[in-house]
Amino acid sequence: GRIHSFESMGLVDGPGIRGVVFMQGCALRCAYCHNPDTWACEGGERMTPQALVSMLSRYKTYYASSGGGVTFSGGEPLMQPEFLLESLRLCKVAGIHTCLDTAGVGLGEYDEILRYTDLVLYDVKHVTPQGYAQITGRPMEETLRFVEALRQAQTRVWVRHVVVPGLTDGEAHLRALADYVE
Repeated sequence: GRIHSFESMGLVDGPGIRGVVFMQGCALRCAYCHNPDTWACEGGERMTPQALVSMLSRYKTYYASSGGGVTFSGGEPLMQPEFLLESLRLCKVAGIHTCLDTAGVGLGEYDEILRYTDLVLYDVKHVTPQGYAQITGRPMEETLRFVEALRQAQTRVWVRHVVVPGLTDGEAHLRALADYVE
């Protein structure tokens, strides 16, 4: 897989102290992206799932003491589905809590990935097809397919949403967001 970077003391990307793996590659081009350097699918450090989980396992004491674990972020981790799946599986074997920080737009099927995911931080970009396309540059169908996979898997989800003045901060939008989440 291609790893953009790693944070060993993440405190806002899931419960407890977390190792955060920022993966390379994203199909979206969000107007307010805070990691545009992760968009390209090439670049980053090449790593095997075994090497990554071996490195992550060194921090298990910190994870365990705080109810934390590992969060796969990006970019979009679902852009590297085979690597992500094997990394998640190896984390579970090692007894490490797994979290997926995603906008739900990737390659491949999601069912197997969600089987090894304890928590999804689902980034809702927008709740209407027009607004979604305006923000991301892509149609909304793939993220809706991911949401359906989440429903089927019954994976625990924390919804995240970026509030942008003039774009996603209106009362009508926030009410529609509440309906979407429901």
